[in-house]
Amino acid sequence: MQKAKAEAKVSVWDLPLRLCHWGLVASIAVCWWSAENHNMVWHVNAGYTALGVVIFRIYWGFFGGTHARFAHFLKGPAAVLAYSKKFHHRESTAGPGHNPLGALSAIALLLCALLQAGLGLFAIDVDGYEGGPYADYLDFDTARAFAQWHEWNFNLLFALIALHLVAIVYYQVWKKQPLARAMITGKKALSVEHAAAESAESKSLLVPALIGLILSVGIVLLIRS
Repeated sequence: MQKAKAEAKVSVWDLPLRLCHWGLVASIAVCWWSAENHNMVWHVNAGYTALGVVIFRIYWGFFGGTHARFAHFLKGPAAVLAYSKKFHHRESTAGPGHNPLGALSAIALLLCALLQAGLGLFAIDVDGYEGGPYADYLDFDTARAFAQWHEWNFNLLFALIALHLVAIVYYQVWKKQPLARAMITGKKALSVEHAAAESAESKSLLVPALIGLILSVGIVLLIRS
């Protein structure tokens, strides 16, 4: 009988990544609620928060932990196609980070959120009273066009979020992979050897996280001023 491989639970999803994830969830939810209730003060502040989170996540995709880096989880078309062919299989294909399809979903959400925040910077309301910081540089009709694109893009963002939620339920029910819990705790069961490497790496993320925080907050404040 083959001996079971020793495993340990470690934090694969580092804390800055998890804070980005839930920070974006919260800020987008507030953006939606405030738009529906015509509360522009909350809407603007939540929009700037979402922009700051996205900026940090892009930075973290280059300087964060191994599994947060774009170079680690973005795969080529061949890998995506190969994984897609096994997507319906019930056998667990859990790995330490994003699977090839999950990587595409994460990037699509990130880019759509960035576009949403960017469009909002140039949009203005129908009365010409409330607008983004750069709306005054455009004529009224162009700023209104940005507002319309802002609304259309949110529908796309909402669709991507819905698809993301469906995928989470599918992995939880069919493949028995608790993705949502992993994004809360950051922990996955890995081999002891891999677990030791992950734990050692996690201790070196404080300085790049602080740099990323200062950078993202600084950019948002510069845009807002």
